[in-house]
Amino acid sequence: MQAIMIDNELSATVNEIARELNISQQDFLKQAIEDYVKKIKKHQALLAFAGILQENEADDFLATIQQSRVNKTLEINCGDKN
Repeated sequence: MQAIMIDNELSATVNEIARELNISQQDFLKQAIEDYVKKIKKHQALLAFAGILQENEADDFLATIQQSRVNKTLEINCGDKN
C-alpha cells in the first residue's frame, strides 16, 4: 500500500481527535473512512430508489418525509406523580 501525504494542519487535527477519543491515529482514520463509505452507500441506495419514481411521486414522497420530520410530537413520561 502506498503512503498518503497529508499537510501539517490535517495531521494536527487527526492527532488531536484521536487523542481525545483515546485511539490511535490509524484507528481514527480507518473508522472515519469506513463511516464515510457507509454514508456514501446509503446515499447511493436512496438515489437508486428515487430513480424508479416518477417526478411527481418523488416530490410527494419528499414532501411527506419533510412533514413527518417537522411534525413530530414528543411525549415524555417522567413517572407517576401520585
